[in-house]
Amino acid sequence: FITNGPHADFIIVFAVTDKSGPKVKHTAFIVPMDAPGVTAAHHDEKMGIKAAHSCTMFFENVELADDAILGEVGSGFKVAMATLDGGRIGIAAQALGIAKAALDKSVVYAKERKAFGQPIAKFQAIQFKLSDMATELDAARLLTLRAAAMKDQGVRHSLESAAAKLYASEASTRITHSAIQIHGGYGYTTEYGIERHYRDARITEIYEGTSEIQRLVIANSVLKA
Repeated sequence: FITNGPHADFIIVFAVTDKSGPKVKHTAFIVPMDAPGVTAAHHDEKMGIKAAHSCTMFFENVELADDAILGEVGSGFKVAMATLDGGRIGIAAQALGIAKAALDKSVVYAKERKAFGQPIAKFQAIQFKLSDMATELDAARLLTLRAAAMKDQGVRHSLESAAAKLYASEASTRITHSAIQIHGGYGYTTEYGIERHYRDARITEIYEGTSEIQRLVIANSVLKA
């Protein structure tokens, strides 16, 4: 699942370069897409994030020059982890944007949609849903801002990035789910776009490390403290 693989001029590939020690070592390489033996195929049909095209990459006897090495030989894992730490903040921000759009639309709809002679925003059941959505969104936003601030300051932020990504992504799924409930049958149609937010939110729990991986990262950090 290589995001934007069909459109890239270059890709970063992590390959095993040393199997001699107790742990294999990886090296990061900058690979031009027009290099002989590189093929992008099997474009993925996904339930959401339709604008982000992804594909499967194939490599067959690909040869690269020494200047294709990114970082140092054998340091690929370190490069990958540093990339993931920053990338998880981006996914958290993506989840926030999706959730914010769903909440905003739900507020507008709840004020306009009437049942039993009054806007459904007057009903406690709707109010409770909106309260939970707003609270979770704000908590996720603060976690994301903390992780982003630590990254800007050059401070180690593996734990904070994982926590932000975990909470924001799962909160986004819950918020978009509630948005569908608030919209009722219309939420299940494409008329209001709520179903798209739900589909787009779901991927944020998967890429840049699944929720399960984030929990492992957080647990390892907590247990080392």
